[in-house]
Amino acid sequence: MKRLPSLLLLLLTSLLLASCASTSALKFTPGPGGETVSIPAHRLAVTLPPDWRIAQQAPAGAVLFAAADNESLRFVLTGPLGGNDPGSKDALVANAVYQKGIQQALAEGGFTKVERTGMFSLAGVNAFRCEAATRSKSQSILQVHLPYRNRVWVFSFYSTRQHISKAASVPKILYSLQLAP
Repeated sequence: MKRLPSLLLLLLTSLLLASCASTSALKFTPGPGGETVSIPAHRLAVTLPPDWRIAQQAPAGAVLFAAADNESLRFVLTGPLGGNDPGSKDALVANAVYQKGIQQALAEGGFTKVERTGMFSLAGVNAFRCEAATRSKSQSILQVHLPYRNRVWVFSFYSTRQHISKAASVPKILYSLQLAP
């Protein structure tokens, strides 16, 4: 039997920043493109495609945990993080040392082949992405660290069946992100 990295690995780099705040109430709105999940207390929302289901049991510290494709594709939203830490979260996420720390944490969790990293624009905000896989490429992960309202939100996507870059629903979820001022 293959040894799969723990689902808690998805939260590992998030927990480097600070302990997670308590889970906020979620609001669900069905629509033609899927179900929009809003976090009113933090003024953000994402839309999950129709084939995604919100899991009944979320990992500790997760605000949202969903899965698709018989749970071989998973999404964990963690945040808000870093509220007690001084300084701009925009500068933190853009910092090379912070980015190397994310890569190191993923490598320690078995994702030793970093495939793509860098800053990109998500919902009008500069975010950091790190895509990595196990040596055999049997599992892959995408983490996006997004500074918003001087906190950091971490979007983690994990796949055990196909490379994460081939999962068409992943960019749909990411680019469905709505941030309220």
